[in-house]
Amino acid sequence: MHTRAVRGSRPSGRGAGFTLLELLVVLVLAGISAAVVGGGAQSYMDRARYHQTVRDVASRLSQAHSLCLQNGKRTMVTYEPLARQLLLDGQAPLVIPPSLEVQWQPLAPVSTVPAAPGQPLFVFNADGGAQGGRFTVLRGGRGVMFRVSWLLGTVEQVNVSANS
Repeated sequence: MHTRAVRGSRPSGRGAGFTLLELLVVLVLAGISAAVVGGGAQSYMDRARYHQTVRDVASRLSQAHSLCLQNGKRTMVTYEPLARQLLLDGQAPLVIPPSLEVQWQPLAPVSTVPAAPGQPLFVFNADGGAQGGRFTVLRGGRGVMFRVSWLLGTVEQVNVSANS
């Protein structure tokens, strides 16, 4: 009895499998695609970190204003530049990621502001008003500056560039 090779199938032995050249081509293409995707993923993560930090700062400042009105006493927000932390009385610190640039203008010295860790940025008064400097979070030369309205104590966000 004779065995016939089925059309389209490879005979066993030397012709089976992939050549070294084919494997190298596949590995090079996989490496190139991983590099392209990896770079895009890093950019996405940096952008997401920036947006989350902006939301967290805005939330923390609004929370300070609400606590002040709710408790009927002055509430202070400070910034500790060495630790890169935004501090609010009685709350866990908000750590600013090292990949983001931070610029701040502390509150002008006022004798009625008690000493606190870090540099005082904003003070929310029980009457609804506020005193404050500025706090800016930047990524790639563009970002958001936070300041407070002295009359209403509301938090304002302004888009800025590093040059302005």
